[in-house]
Amino acid sequence: TETKWDDQGLAWRLPAGWKKMDVKKESFNYQSPDNAFLLVNISVMPDSFPMDISLDAYYEQALQQMKNGKYESAKKVTIDGIPGVEFSEAATEGKDDIRRHQWIGYRSYLGQKQQVNVMTSTKNSSFAKHADEFTAILYSMTAVQ
Repeated sequence: TETKWDDQGLAWRLPAGWKKMDVKKESFNYQSPDNAFLLVNISVMPDSFPMDISLDAYYEQALQQMKNGKYESAKKVTIDGIPGVEFSEAATEGKDDIRRHQWIGYRSYLGQKQQVNVMTSTKNSSFAKHADEFTAILYSMTAVQ
């Protein structure tokens, strides 16, 4: 099902049964029937904000977290024209710990520089079941440029 966020000109395709939790000007939250989540936040940055430098820093940090065993993957990915960094947390010891698959990108939209933070998450014990779905949700994002 395509789900649109008109305030930000973004949309995703979500699996059947996902329901809106809360949608505001700078946050967009949906939930699956078994407590997986799509949580999106927009942060407006100052005009002078160095988006390329920040993106490189996120990527370097993600690679370091992967080296440290905190992330199982990290890569630069452009989704519908927006450059970003995608990373997935490694499994933790607790089955009820929250585990995230996340993408952070930067864009210019309506005269603003914005950080777009797209996070999918669920508890550790359910993550493998949702892993392909989470990737599909992230990559389904479309953006009005």
